Amino acid sequence: MSKRQTHRIIVSAAALAGLTLSATVFAAQPVGPDLTEKLRGLLVKEMVEVEAAMQETYSAIIQGRHDEVAQKGQAIHDSFILEQSLTEQDRQDLKAAVPEAFLQMDTRFHQLAASLAEAGKQQNTQAQVNTFNRMTESCVACHSRYVTDRFEGLEEQSFSEAWGNNAGEERPE
Repeated sequence: MSKRQTHRIIVSAAALAGLTLSATVFAAQPVGPDLTEKLRGLLVKEMVEVEAAMQETYSAIIQGRHDEVAQKGQAIHDSFILEQSLTEQDRQDLKAAVPEAFLQMDTRFHQLAASLAEAGKQQNTQAQVNTFNRMTESCVACHSRYVTDRFEGLEEQSFSEAWGNNAGEERPE
């Protein structure tokens, strides 16, 4: 699996809101092995798309291409795995395989992507940078908690409580 695919998997996991991360090291709780083959494939596909869009968004932000920031933010938002056409059984399998905090982080990440799209539409570079940074923090927070079997370099890291949850909302834009 490519680096891009691996990053894509982790970005979805990182996006889930409501997770309060402490500054202590977490025990690894990889979610990948518990997913069905179909769900794992969908998550990998989503992660690949998100990573590519994040890379393109970075370039668009630093070059002042606001329309592209808006488009990429919306594309990331729309990649939300729970919004894809999953069967009821797939939804049950997903909820059984991952902790609620993972789902919350994923939801939060996609909310941030919608905020990024809005910042692009408003041509607000500062809001774009702040939101992009929070999205990146969410990726790292999720990967360090739920994908340490693939990203060993994040396994023994400590991160701010705000990473990956709503606590980042109070940051000025």
